Amino acid sequence: MRRTILDAMRNTLFVGAALLAGCAGTVHAPYPPIRADLSPAALERGAAIFHASCESCHRGGDAETASGAPLRELPSYMGRFYAANLTSHAEAGIGAMTDEALARAIRYAVSRDGRLMVMPSYGMGDADLAAVLGFMRSGHPLFTPDSVPAPPSKFSFFGGIGFRFITGNEPVERPASGIPVPPKAATREYGHYMAHDVYDCASCHTDGFSPRKTEGDDVFAGGMAFVDPEGRNVHSSNITFHETGLAHWTLEDFTRAVRDGLAPDGSVLRSPMPRFRGMDEVEARALYDYLRSVPLKKNAVKGARPRLTSASVRPDWVAEEQSEGDVPGAKTSEKGAEEEASAPPAPLAQTPAIPQATPEEDAHAGVTSSAPTTDSGAATRTGPGAPHKSAASEPPAKPDAANTGAPGPSTLASKPAPTRKPRPAAPKVDAPALFVKLGCASCHAPGARYHDRLAKVASRSEAELVRWVRNPEQFLPGTPMPTYAELIDEKTARALVRWVKAGGPATLTSTTR
Repeated sequence: MRRTILDAMRNTLFVGAALLAGCAGTVHAPYPPIRADLSPAALERGAAIFHASCESCHRGGDAETASGAPLRELPSYMGRFYAANLTSHAEAGIGAMTDEALARAIRYAVSRDGRLMVMPSYGMGDADLAAVLGFMRSGHPLFTPDSVPAPPSKFSFFGGIGFRFITGNEPVERPASGIPVPPKAATREYGHYMAHDVYDCASCHTDGFSPRKTEGDDVFAGGMAFVDPEGRNVHSSNITFHETGLAHWTLEDFTRAVRDGLAPDGSVLRSPMPRFRGMDEVEARALYDYLRSVPLKKNAVKGARPRLTSASVRPDWVAEEQSEGDVPGAKTSEKGAEEEASAPPAPLAQTPAIPQATPEEDAHAGVTSSAPTTDSGAATRTGPGAPHKSAASEPPAKPDAANTGAPGPSTLASKPAPTRKPRPAAPKVDAPALFVKLGCASCHAPGARYHDRLAKVASRSEAELVRWVRNPEQFLPGTPMPTYAELIDEKTARALVRWVKAGGPATLTSTTR
């Protein structure tokens, strides 16, 4: 009996080793006859696709180039995987690769040495593929040569067996060339193309690893396993318009989420969801309408948010209200800084806090919540529906009975001083709580993936960092950091920046397990 069990174990290990060896074997995939398109329009298109679909995997940590990075988003039981070095270095990067070999890697997920890779294969049309190749050959700083090759990817024993079994160690079937790009328009056809072949929404939001999974009934129902920057297991959301998915999401909700990384309730979309910064209004409408047309799937993915109802309340998205002290690069007066620093703290709401405006900011927007006074002491409100009063409309003061001529010193001294309502202090931002509420801690708290990056901010100006916090895509188009410009105004961002520069994140609880 014991020998029988041992023989069975040996046979299992032998078969597993054979399958694992097959997983590492070469595959047959054609070389698409696609050449890089370096025209201005193609470079713009290629940059938008690369930033959205490629950069987040191939540029990691503090790297300024697409020099490769560990793929921590994949479950560790599968093995250890690394995105390739895509810089123009001849040996460590892609400098010596032909356009056809690069096109094969993108279209079939086959490495330069002919092995199937754990990466999406993109069925984008020939023109879009040529545009991506053109951007990669354009000399953009992302592709500055880096001589350090990415480490080789290695399957675990069971990960290799599973990958071999699921894929059959065969690339996806699609033609080497002749794939058209649909006319760009707000149509479901173009939305299908973006969802399946360019942004790869279907692959990430469908459970499993089979290259043919997006042809099944569960497409877009979510559930695929990933690992977030804090090492927690997460599953992709259901993005059908079922009640357990995107039901009641408006086009504005959807566009803000996929382009800026902010959900309708003001929360940050979970990593590793990328940001499609280059998506314009036509693409957003096409993708939104296409997803609304796919069959509804009931799948309440744990941890996915938010699920809206018809009565869900969105946060008050803050419009930019600039004054001289708020304009990026403008100097803030010492008095204003002192008032801002001495203001009392205000608690955060359940969603990221929207700071209340000061009376001056309200007046700039045309509404005041606290009334200023005129020289005569009468309060004057401005804004819609407010009665207008001026000094001229007030009844004249009665002359002094003892002096009907010009008022003298005694008359002036006898008049009561005008009463002014005290100016309410602007609420102070609770920076640590806001840092957590905005999702910054998941990437920048001690032990998190990008915590060390904060050490570089001390040498940068507040104005520059305020712009970075609110619009990071203007500095780094492929950044996974959300765009917070609509959610926090400049004064709030400045308070957050000061706390970060003072070393505040180092006081938070470590994310290291």
